[in-house]
Amino acid sequence: MRKRIFLLCSCALLLLQLPAVAQTLIKTEGAADLPPVILSGLQAYKDKGPDEAVRIWIKDGPLDGSKEALSEADNLRQVQNFYGAYQFFEVISAYEIGRRTRTFYLVLDFENGPLFAKFVVYQTNHRWILTSFNFNTKEEMILPPLP
Repeated sequence: MRKRIFLLCSCALLLLQLPAVAQTLIKTEGAADLPPVILSGLQAYKDKGPDEAVRIWIKDGPLDGSKEALSEADNLRQVQNFYGAYQFFEVISAYEIGRRTRTFYLVLDFENGPLFAKFVVYQTNHRWILTSFNFNTKEEMILPPLP
């Protein structure tokens, strides 16, 4: 009986520690903490539209030339058809996955609703590049599960 209780307690402690080991929450104040590649794309989205934003986000990264990544511009246009014009963004949270990899969760506010976004960036020897990005109007499809 003691062995089972010890085993259960050990497993519970181990499971509680796994998220802390895998990711470190980065304290974010907002736009100042975002890598330039994300900020530039968001500004381009506001000024010039979805095509320019996606072009900036994928430039010189592993998604450059990807038809799937380029199709995200169509998804952003569809969101605009439902929610109106893009207005601004807020940083929800950020995680440092490793020394060179970070994940940022944002909410993009439109005139009539939110769009949730996830950006994964990698720091090369020269600059940050985007390795993936996702958008969805349903927060549970983008945001990490709450503890």
